[in-house]
Amino acid sequence: MSAAAATDFGRLRPWRAEDAALIRAAGWRNQTGAALQLDAPAEQWLLLADPVDERPLACLRLVARLGLAPLPRYSYHLGQIVHAAAELGLFRVQPTLLLGNDHTGESELADLACAPELDAAQQQAALQRLMRAALETMAAQPERYGRQLLIELAGPREPSGASPFWQGLGAHFFSGDPAAAESRLGEAWRSHLAALLPRQTLYLSFLSPEAQAAVGQVGDAGRAAAAAAASLGFADSSHVRIDDGGPVWGLRLD
Repeated sequence: MSAAAATDFGRLRPWRAEDAALIRAAGWRNQTGAALQLDAPAEQWLLLADPVDERPLACLRLVARLGLAPLPRYSYHLGQIVHAAAELGLFRVQPTLLLGNDHTGESELADLACAPELDAAQQQAALQRLMRAALETMAAQPERYGRQLLIELAGPREPSGASPFWQGLGAHFFSGDPAAAESRLGEAWRSHLAALLPRQTLYLSFLSPEAQAAVGQVGDAGRAAAAAAASLGFADSSHVRIDDGGPVWGLRLD
C-alpha cells in the first residue's frame, strides 16, 4: 500500500455509543491478543470508520496517565549483571529481569485493533493513521500527558496458543489459566498477577531456552501495530510484559 493510500484509508470520526456493541459482536482482539476494554470512557477512544457506511474499521484507546488509578502497571525491566573475576579469567554478562512500575505517569496507546476482514497492509495503514491522530491530540494539550508514549505488543505464542514465556516463568507462580484470568479481570489482571511474582532480580539463564528466546519478541497479534509504531519512531524501551514477555515500545515526546 502506498503512502498516499495509507493516508486516505478510512475516515476518523468520534466514538459512538453503538460502536462498542458492534466491535464486541465482531470479536475484535487488541494488539496483545486480548479482548478490548470497551467499558473505558468514550473520550479515550479514537476510531477509524468506513467512509461509506460508517462501520468501524480500527480503533485505539489513548490513556493519558498510566498506572495512577485504579491499580499500578507492572512490567519487567530488561537489564544485565556482569560477573567478572580476573584471576579466574571470568567475564560473563547475564541478562536480567526486574519487576517494577517504571512507566507510571507516562501515556499509553492501548487496545489497538482492526476489523478482522482487513488484510495486513490495511491494518498497518489504519493503525498508523490512528497513531498519528493520537499524537496530534496529545500535541494540542501536552500538559495532560506524560513525557513518553508507550505501546505494549503481544509476545510469541505457540500454535496451541500457549506462551513460552508464561510457561517458563509465570506458570510457576500462578497455576490458573492466564487467558481466563484476563477475560475475567481485564487489563487489571496483570496488576494482580504481579503480587504473586518475585521482586528479586531474575536471571534469564534460569528460564527455559524457549522462554529466553521469547523475551522482547513480537508475536503475531502485535505485528500490524508494531509495523505502524516503528514507522512513527517508536523503539524498544528495555521493558517487557509480565505475562507473555512481549516488548514495551516507547516514543519520547519532549
